[in-house]
Amino acid sequence: MDMYYCYLFEAKSIQAYLFQSNKLRDVISASERLDRLVDSSAESVLGMVLNTAKLSSDLFDVAPDSPQSIYFLRCKGGAFYAYCRSESPLLALRSGWTLTLSQLFPSLIYTDALSQAENLPQAMTLGLKQLNTDRNSPHPCLPLATSLVLRTARTGKGAVPLSRLATQGSVQSERELDIDTELHRQAYQLFGMRDSAALQDSFTPEELKGVVRYPINFETQFPFAGAVDALTRDQRDAIKDMALIHIDGNGLGILLRQLKQVLHAQPVEEYQHAFRAFSAALSAATQKAAQESTRMVYQQVSSEGAYSTVVLPMRPIVLGGDDVTLFCRADLAIDYAETFCIAFQRESQKILAPLYQRYLANSDIKPYLTASGGVLFHKAGHPFPHCHQLVEGLCEQAKILTKSVYGTQSNKVGPAALAFYRVSNATQSDIGALIEQAQTFALSAGEQICLTQCSYFVSMTDDEQAALESELGKPLLVNRSLGKLRDLIQVSNNKVGKAPMSMSKWRQLATLLSQRDFVEAKRLYNRSRALCLESQKVTEFDRRVSALSGETTSEAAWCWKASNQWQTFINDVLLVEHFQPVSIPQVAQEEVE
Repeated sequence: MDMYYCYLFEAKSIQAYLFQSNKLRDVISASERLDRLVDSSAESVLGMVLNTAKLSSDLFDVAPDSPQSIYFLRCKGGAFYAYCRSESPLLALRSGWTLTLSQLFPSLIYTDALSQAENLPQAMTLGLKQLNTDRNSPHPCLPLATSLVLRTARTGKGAVPLSRLATQGSVQSERELDIDTELHRQAYQLFGMRDSAALQDSFTPEELKGVVRYPINFETQFPFAGAVDALTRDQRDAIKDMALIHIDGNGLGILLRQLKQVLHAQPVEEYQHAFRAFSAALSAATQKAAQESTRMVYQQVSSEGAYSTVVLPMRPIVLGGDDVTLFCRADLAIDYAETFCIAFQRESQKILAPLYQRYLANSDIKPYLTASGGVLFHKAGHPFPHCHQLVEGLCEQAKILTKSVYGTQSNKVGPAALAFYRVSNATQSDIGALIEQAQTFALSAGEQICLTQCSYFVSMTDDEQAALESELGKPLLVNRSLGKLRDLIQVSNNKVGKAPMSMSKWRQLATLLSQRDFVEAKRLYNRSRALCLESQKVTEFDRRVSALSGETTSEAAWCWKASNQWQTFINDVLLVEHFQPVSIPQVAQEEVE
């Protein structure tokens, strides 16, 4: 009886690996190098290993029908799954691949597994179990940093002398680096990453290639092309800050489980084709969504008065599978993330349509994937590793909101969501502890109030909410969205007449709550609302406040009791209003120059 052999590989903790030296040039180089690691091209590291080992595969083209041929089910996003009807080709691949990794990415954490069974689905299931088990067996990283070995100050890893190429990309005071950073510096010079690189091209729409560039210095190259003197003080502060964005897809596991169930009894060729097509389609949807978001940034920068070649105020870091990570100018960050989430859902539905129609037409899962993410606002000098930990925590907060619609056991993917937060100082705390420390204040009688909800649906219109509630047969537990938050900001910023609660009043309210004066805060809210003599404005204001809180009593809708703690959205209103995209009249080219 024929046996099927599977070799599975996944790179782990990629973001932590990218940010370990806390230097932008190293982050850029590491991200570009990892982007070349696994791909269905001859220029990828995987392609070179296969060619060097003279192994027959379908990575680039159709492989001959032979027991010695390797077939790939997945080869994107830092992971690949392959099978063969003979064990020896996979053993050769594993030997060459792990040797190459130890030379090119010595401290990269990864898991791999080799399995066998009488049929491909069973071999894959066993391989995935072994892959999970392998996480508990870390691989040794060379060179080992023993007690006698000199360590680098930035990473604490064993130091190696700088090569000639690495020296060109380092400051004079740097005499040694850890081996991974030294390799990143070599690649930075060798591949000419100051001007072009493959990863940033993946973010760039075709019509903008050669027109836009990306910054390599956060202190000087996150430009505002318009007349800075025309901005308000808050706007000038907003464009100085940065944001780290991390977005991850929802529903991937649901779809893969359904595919495995449907394809379990199908021929091997059908099984392999379906998973390979899904991997490619997912990558294409993520790339198209990233390009649409980049186009939005370009249009915003163009409206500021930029001409000719534009340095976009964003820096791509990761684009793989259903993940995307990048730095962006703070006032453009929420719009970028929102545009990505909307485009990802649309593109995934479009690109995955043939797979759904062929295999999943009779299932009850949604015909698309969604994405949820975090946006962390911070200063340019903040340590990257700390920012990365916080933004991943924000992404988890957004995913919790997404899962609140259908629950964690459902086969249906929830709506896209975003979570955002602003840090002023570097911190080691996680996002939950940070919110408790900085946004939760004690009130009288032993009560507390939290000033932020942190996470919001990307879109939750009245029609969308009604459709979901009809499907669920019950009201949504949470229905807050970015659109509803912006509606309230628009009413509060109304310059025609007197708004029931202006932005300055919201700031006063936040100050009173931070001073534990709950009684005066409620009095300020009610007094400001009562002083607005236009009943239509008050009614509209109450409606938009209630849309965020779910409370129907107009005098108390801005705060509510949940989980033995008072809740409000005041900090979110102030944050989103502060980081709105800057909009000023376009200036002449000579004025910009």
